[in-house]
Amino acid sequence: MWKTMVAGVAALTIAGAAHAADYPTKDITIIVPFKPGGAVDTTSRIIAEASKGYMDGVELKVENRDGGSGVVGQTYAANATPDGYTVLAMTSSVVTNPELKGASYKVSDFTPVALYTLDPEVIAVPAGSPFKTIEDFIAAAKERKLNIVNSGIGTSHHMAGLAIENGSGLTFNYVNTRGFGDQLQAVLGGHVDAALWPYGEAKQHADAGSIRILAVALDDRMEALPDVPTWDEAGLGVEAWTTFRGWGVPKGTPDEAVAYLADLLQQVSEDEGYIEKITDAGYPLAYRDAAGFKKIIDSYATLTGKIIKEQGFGKE
Repeated sequence: MWKTMVAGVAALTIAGAAHAADYPTKDITIIVPFKPGGAVDTTSRIIAEASKGYMDGVELKVENRDGGSGVVGQTYAANATPDGYTVLAMTSSVVTNPELKGASYKVSDFTPVALYTLDPEVIAVPAGSPFKTIEDFIAAAKERKLNIVNSGIGTSHHMAGLAIENGSGLTFNYVNTRGFGDQLQAVLGGHVDAALWPYGEAKQHADAGSIRILAVALDDRMEALPDVPTWDEAGLGVEAWTTFRGWGVPKGTPDEAVAYLADLLQQVSEDEGYIEKITDAGYPLAYRDAAGFKKIIDSYATLTGKIIKEQGFGKE
């Protein structure tokens, strides 16, 4: 009987090892919880393309499941089978949506895999705006509530606006849309006063001259924007604000799959072709492993939790 038990355990061990070694045996789906064309979608597609050189016979497939400021896609990913074949493109809203939108999942329902970019927030206006400087913007905001477009309640961009409100005493009227394309049209069409965007989304339009960046949320001025003041310099009461983007998987995903995905993302992050494409698009490189990513998530949760409490928000 003892020999039979030993043989059975050995067989299970061998089978488990073989299963781990075989992963992945099919394409892996990256769930983007927003419409095509935005920063999460764009960076996910750049990663998927670059990953082809590091995967054997399988690929990363990007799938958009937008709605509810990310809730639809995030909920889908949280409820997916934890087998390593569903990965969530995690953004800051995965932390705040359970608090503000009544999402059924918690951020702890995801296992962080790795972070690939941290993107500073900017205040942007159309090229024809009367606000030529951040001082003009602040002066107008003291006279009336400015209309600020962003991607929805609970997103990092909405939270950034609330952080400015808490730090400066200004108040804004938020115009929420489902995707960057809609936000851009609102700005260019003069339907709003300004936008709160990550630099990566604003860069190409600023370079083209269709919008103007008034201030950037970093501790120091950006090398790419030496004449643009930081939010702290401008007196907005916010030292730095960045949007994180990384990968997470449903809790319970095998460790072997998590390790494979983390290694894959690290290899992609070091790929010269990927680095060129991602930086040309304006997205700052910032790879962090699972532990480093979790620290960023926890820090953001603490920061936004304080803002939500101070603003007196309840669930929708």
